[in-house]
Amino acid sequence: MLLRAIKRHNRQCLRFSSVLSFSTTLAVGLLVFPDRYAHAQNLDYSTFEKLFNEPITSSATGKPQRASELPTDIQVVTAEQIRTSGAQTLPEVLRMVPGVDVRRYSVLGANVSIRGNDAAGGSRTLVLIDGRQVYLDGYNYTDWGALPVSIRDIRQIEVIRGPNSAVYGFNASGGVINIVTRDPQHENKNYVHVEGGSLNGFGGELVASHKFSDAFAAKLSLNGMRSDEYDRGSRRDVPAQTSNINAALELRGQISPRVEWGLTGTIDQERSPFWLDIGSYFTSRPLSKSLEGRLAADTDWGLVEFRAYQNSFTNKTTDNIAAFGTVIPIDFGYDLETTVAQLSDTISINNQNDLRLGVEYRYSTLSGAQAGTKIGSESDMLAAGSAVWDYRILPKLTLTNAVRVDSLLVPSVRSPILSDAPASAARHYIEPSFNSRIRYDAGDLGTFGLNAARGIQLPALFDFAPSTMLGPVAVINNPSLAPSTTINVGLNYSHSIKPLNGSLSVALFAQRTSDMLGTPFASNYTFVPPSSITMFPKNYNRVDDAGGEIRLEGKTDFNLHWDLSYAMASVRDPDKSSMINFQRQTPVNTVIGGFEYMLGPVEFSAHARWQSHYQDVTADFSTLQLKNVKVKDFVTVNARVGWKIDKHFLLSLSGQQLGDSRLQETSGLRIDRRIIAGLTADF
Repeated sequence: MLLRAIKRHNRQCLRFSSVLSFSTTLAVGLLVFPDRYAHAQNLDYSTFEKLFNEPITSSATGKPQRASELPTDIQVVTAEQIRTSGAQTLPEVLRMVPGVDVRRYSVLGANVSIRGNDAAGGSRTLVLIDGRQVYLDGYNYTDWGALPVSIRDIRQIEVIRGPNSAVYGFNASGGVINIVTRDPQHENKNYVHVEGGSLNGFGGELVASHKFSDAFAAKLSLNGMRSDEYDRGSRRDVPAQTSNINAALELRGQISPRVEWGLTGTIDQERSPFWLDIGSYFTSRPLSKSLEGRLAADTDWGLVEFRAYQNSFTNKTTDNIAAFGTVIPIDFGYDLETTVAQLSDTISINNQNDLRLGVEYRYSTLSGAQAGTKIGSESDMLAAGSAVWDYRILPKLTLTNAVRVDSLLVPSVRSPILSDAPASAARHYIEPSFNSRIRYDAGDLGTFGLNAARGIQLPALFDFAPSTMLGPVAVINNPSLAPSTTINVGLNYSHSIKPLNGSLSVALFAQRTSDMLGTPFASNYTFVPPSSITMFPKNYNRVDDAGGEIRLEGKTDFNLHWDLSYAMASVRDPDKSSMINFQRQTPVNTVIGGFEYMLGPVEFSAHARWQSHYQDVTADFSTLQLKNVKVKDFVTVNARVGWKIDKHFLLSLSGQQLGDSRLQETSGLRIDRRIIAGLTADF
């Protein structure tokens, strides 16, 4: 029955008959679709979620699976969980996921990392929106305040813990966060949301989507916010207000029953304090834009998909640093542009074997300007080939292997303002990565998994810059800079608990990272009196990690959904002399708990997170050096009440950080308690 339902539905959407030729038993246990199918938004999440009564995701192998059959180092945060969390930003949602570390530095600014090693901006976590990278290769970080997505338009967030470079490409060495938005071809959701509250905050969202026919569907998404910044105290490096506004337009349709197309454009403008890893804020005004096109065809040679996109990110940072009785002016702007083209073919060989082949080309450019004068530009080119083989050894035993080889070329560049400085060294890296996972369904005993992986993180494009001057800052080229590699092994176990109408999941891991990398603005600088700074990008030493997550969740017959989890990330960083020490700067223990309860038209929810102490860094401008700041263990408590007035209107009241009026989460601003009221109108 399920196999016939799946086949019937997919013939209506796009006849992927070559991909769906599996046995009935396997179709019930494993939905196998093309790799880019979910990422390209062709998968009808809504229909299959209702069919199986649980989320569907493709994050484990690149082909959709039921959430209950995923390895336990993957968690899917659903739209319902996002809504009942009362969160206004994505980092606020992610801080309730075990194994994810979130540091909030401002209303919009945050660092997000997975399983520790959080010291250098969360640079090891690859972030995607519908499979399109929004992680910034130029500086190896994600600007969470500049993501062009409306939070209530998100269908689900897929959090993948551990290296996944072979499936998602380089820079997925710590983990992957894929944000999946609603598809106008399969789900028409139209709404207006307005909210306001503490810190003179005000914001809203508008999403309008419509399927005109099988040949054409469209969705327009607009959202923005404005707020006073958290209490700045005596700080002069933080603007009084922060704001952002963004828009996205998606067009999708079918050329024929076997060919689909898609076109997406986004734009975002932000004004916010940006925390650099040198331990200080700078006012940031980024403008980001993207354009993506996609074409997928069901052919006699499998499902062939081509997608291409271009991301551009323009930013300007200005400030004056008072140090040693003098003022160091900062007036730096940069433009980052990344163009990506991907081609994949997913083939069902027989009832036991599926193969996906892919190639990718990427070209990135980064140019900088000091006080409006161009000071240089650089570029890199990457070509990659990948293969994913899914082998069903037995009906309950599956082996999945993914391999990928990245070839990166960085041309030699000479500084246009330092004529005597030598040109930067040309680099050519060839780096293989792999993910191998075996999964066994033992029936009433639960599901067991074993995985091994090799992940790759490339240096930021800025780190390849030739020796040059950025105002008072001298950047020195390091010809020995190398990619960072992570070897990871893990064990997974999950088991349903019928008396609780719930489930238990356990994930354990151990990994070693060689040649650890930080962000370009970590601690790789020295002060040269009277008023200059020298920066020298470098690799850190080896870092070892071990730990895991355990999560228990359940539902009751009286509409109560609860969850409780514990996560540990024990890091060993032998380099005790460095200010950036990943061992000291990673909280070891985290406990998260929460519930959602519905009483007729009224919704109640609350979530709490406790994490152990860690060290952050801050800049001492009297000596122009970093110093450690101990952040004590703390508890964050959020709560929400929602009242569904009728089928069209929802009124909500959310409280964030109810346990402490001004919480120290980092060495930056203390985070203020906030109360926010909102009204959502569906139409």
